[in-house]
Amino acid sequence: MVTPRLSLQEQLREAVATIERLQTENDALRAENESLADRVTALESELRADSTTTSKPPSQDRIEPRQKRAERRAAARAKQAQGKKRAQGKQPGAPGAHLKRREPDKTVPHDPECCSDCGRDLKDAEVTGEVRSQVIDLPPVRPEVTDHIAYRRRCVCGTETLGTLPPEARAPVCWGPEVRVIALYMLVRQHLPIERTAELLEDLLGAPVSTGWLCQIQQEAAVLLVPFLVDLKGRLRKEPVVHADETGTRVRTTKHWMHTLATGMLTLVAVHRRRGVKAFEAIGVIPGYKGTIVHDGWAPYEVYDEATHAQCGAHVLRHLDGVGVDETFALWTNQMTGILMDAKAASEAAAGAGEAAVSEEIAAKIRTRYNDTLDVAFALLPSGPPPPRRHRGGWSSLERKAWNLATRMRGDADQVLRLLDDTRVPFTNNIAEQALRMVKLHDKISGCFYSVEGAEAFAATRSYLQTADKHGENLIGVIRQLFSSGPWLPPYPAGGT
Repeated sequence: MVTPRLSLQEQLREAVATIERLQTENDALRAENESLADRVTALESELRADSTTTSKPPSQDRIEPRQKRAERRAAARAKQAQGKKRAQGKQPGAPGAHLKRREPDKTVPHDPECCSDCGRDLKDAEVTGEVRSQVIDLPPVRPEVTDHIAYRRRCVCGTETLGTLPPEARAPVCWGPEVRVIALYMLVRQHLPIERTAELLEDLLGAPVSTGWLCQIQQEAAVLLVPFLVDLKGRLRKEPVVHADETGTRVRTTKHWMHTLATGMLTLVAVHRRRGVKAFEAIGVIPGYKGTIVHDGWAPYEVYDEATHAQCGAHVLRHLDGVGVDETFALWTNQMTGILMDAKAASEAAAGAGEAAVSEEIAAKIRTRYNDTLDVAFALLPSGPPPPRRHRGGWSSLERKAWNLATRMRGDADQVLRLLDDTRVPFTNNIAEQALRMVKLHDKISGCFYSVEGAEAFAATRSYLQTADKHGENLIGVIRQLFSSGPWLPPYPAGGT
């Protein structure tokens, strides 16, 4: 069978259709290639990200950023020394530091037996001077075992009455209050795992200490700390500025969140299975709070509009560094970094002068520079918001990242620059981050929590010890007070209630 030949016009129409189909396929392949290239760029950017350009903790940094930081520190030390190697030990002109002498519990004399020159006996020789050296040491740890005997006596009326045992004698054989104090201190302050704490106490006391008993000690402390936590939350609600933050932790295999609300003298740590508003409601300080909350810009905090909000400048600087890795955006990110540092310096200078806020003239200039720099940022970007989905619509991942940051800084300008309006607001949220640092240390050393009750007991005791530490209290002393007469409470400022 012979295939009929197509006319020239039909061949032309077929060729045009083929070209249009190939053009459509080519456009689709180009778009897909651009999307994949942008995705590769985004993944490479995530791979390069570290704690200096994101909110990642330094512990998650790769080896290269750590080595670079070590090299920068070494270079800074070398520059500071101006080419001279710093000698080890005490530096010339530096004040000395040593243990202070105490009133001795005993004195041990050491007389020379004979003359170092002629060898004569010096037993009855004249004393012409002395050299004292004081040794501070612990006696060997030896448990003191006390039998408490409650006698039962019969009255002439026939009634028998039993004597009352002290509170620490709660079982036929049990550990006393000092052992409980050391156990809780080791578990919560020094972050020893339960098994190692049991091993330490067994070596000291000469008898096995069960891990179950150690868990019970933490639960007992949590119950005794209820009045402290009620008092602490009441005080935080009255503070003009509080710092808030949260970090993840694990209770067995389930992720929970450790939350903190802190000031320079108070620290509350609480655990909840949720991160946001439900946790804030359960903890019970932020709802109804009317002061200033310093946080990292996480949206759930802003649900509470009765409070004033301030954002951590250190977080903003890290995001600026992350965007500034692209030379296209380095101009405005570097300018904005300088503006934020100027705002920090102006706020600290005003605070040092006893001013409640930065002067209107200085603040207005900083705000003008701030807004002008954001205008530059948006001028470098495509018009309009980026498409909802990533790697679509002609926006690169870095452009999207820059747009998100600039938009946030414009919408939250009052929060980023809150320190100009209130000099009590610091530039960073370090107070809250420091409160949670020990939670991460506990996770690293002791691993996950085995129950919600254990995590709650840890959080309550950390709140107690960190607050006491801020007031300069002896931590073993406040634990001893907790188990004897009740929790220590921080003193109110002069004139406060």
